[in-house]
Amino acid sequence: MASTLVTSFRTRLAPAPPDDGESEGEVPPQAGDFTHRAAVRIRVPAGAQEATACELWARYGLLFSRLEAAEDDATVPYRVEVRLHGSRWGALSEAERRVTAALAGRVTASIGDATLLEPEVSATAVSTWHVHRKTDWGPGWCRSKAARLWVQVGAADVHRRVRLDGPGTREEALAALQRRPDLGGVLFDEELHDVRPGVASAHAVRPQDPAPWHTRALGLAGMSVAAAAMLFGWMLAELGLGWQIALAPLPAVAAWWVGPWLADRERHSRMIVWLCGLALVGSAGLCGFMVRVMSMAVGGVDLRPVVVILCGLPVLRGCMYALRQSWFSRNSATVLSIAVLPVAWVLPWMGRLVQGIYLTVCLGIPLSAANVDPVWTYLAGVKPACLCIAAMLCGLAALGWCRHFYWITGSRTYCLAVFGTFTAMLMVVAALVGLSSATTGADRTAAQAASGQDPSPYFGISARRVCVRPLDAANTAVQPGPLPTAYPVVAFEVTGDETWLWDSQRAKGSADLAKGALRVRTDQIVTRPAARGARTCPPL
Repeated sequence: MASTLVTSFRTRLAPAPPDDGESEGEVPPQAGDFTHRAAVRIRVPAGAQEATACELWARYGLLFSRLEAAEDDATVPYRVEVRLHGSRWGALSEAERRVTAALAGRVTASIGDATLLEPEVSATAVSTWHVHRKTDWGPGWCRSKAARLWVQVGAADVHRRVRLDGPGTREEALAALQRRPDLGGVLFDEELHDVRPGVASAHAVRPQDPAPWHTRALGLAGMSVAAAAMLFGWMLAELGLGWQIALAPLPAVAAWWVGPWLADRERHSRMIVWLCGLALVGSAGLCGFMVRVMSMAVGGVDLRPVVVILCGLPVLRGCMYALRQSWFSRNSATVLSIAVLPVAWVLPWMGRLVQGIYLTVCLGIPLSAANVDPVWTYLAGVKPACLCIAAMLCGLAALGWCRHFYWITGSRTYCLAVFGTFTAMLMVVAALVGLSSATTGADRTAAQAASGQDPSPYFGISARRVCVRPLDAANTAVQPGPLPTAYPVVAFEVTGDETWLWDSQRAKGSADLAKGALRVRTDQIVTRPAARGARTCPPL
């Protein structure tokens, strides 16, 4: 019974049910690429239900063939092949579900066996051989090793290569070049030139061999190694010079283990294999090291860049799983072109929202009173917009991972509704986090003004501490009064007939910073900059 499932399909012809008056017909294969094949043995009632089952499977794009006669004449065994694009984990359950879902409840069927199938015909591997100049740096062990490494890293290439079916050998590559020495470019000369193999893993040049575990992990192993190396570099940057020198060889040791993932030991020297591993481990470790160094130079240790990078790897992979073989992937060029258009309106709108929360909601001063360059308005909207996009991608990645492991089964509409709600909640939280920077900026402005410092600019909204002198104290209109003249207040760069001031003393002790806002006519006062750190103004 098991052999009937494992046997590869030799044809896509499915015999029609007996006594229906029709000849054999061709069953359309499942469209799209696939990563795994599963065979399911299923029994269907003979007669009309058998014909219905074959019709439904053909409509669903499944490959099926009738097996030998069963012990009883009431049911007929069929072998149905399902092609899946996802993980091996849960593939059998998903295959059984698709076989029964295709019947749509119109046929009473029972599943017997199910198994994963190996590929019918392995793709022919193609190896690349690069032509290089023969290099001789003189006698001596060091010179010869250096010249060999110079050649193997491609520094002596002459920009010509040949491709061979299978792993190939140096002799086969030379023979192929000698049969066609002139292509109109570099002329191959056996006395001047030689060949070297291109960098490729053992599984890439010999796919008929059992696939190693790291190729079955769909890149998760490489992502894990890169993440571990980045964290190692991050921690190494905080240690002293002695510990850095002692621990620095660890990535070099890990490169011996990672190198065979990228380069075949049988075709490349140990140095090349080690350098390939070091390129992966060392670059990730150096990235973490530099992020830590820059964060300490800016001021303080910030884990956010490393967290963003580490979280971005599974999110990126999940988005790929969600969009592959979908309507978006088939129309990505059109969709991306249309999706970019609203950015020109979304960014300034969100920027004005952030500036309005900072100035109007928190400090009680209308945004129209400040003269802000449009460039700063765009920049103010970048952070909340990016956070909303990141939240949307996180929701899409969650959907992709569930799709990859076949967790989205049964009601697809229900799953999309759940993930849509989850994504909307994430985007709302991301928008609130992005807008919270406005309240943080207002609190910083209040603290700086209270300590006698000029407030820092906030996305083009600049302010300075000034001393105010009324031209006519009896006729000066201030809302709400009175006008503070004994100590400095904060004045924003304003245009128009009114000047808005912010009094830190009036807002002191209150959770509402807007209580410190004052409005006065520009032609009724004179302002002059307050000295740095000054808590009082000179007498009138």
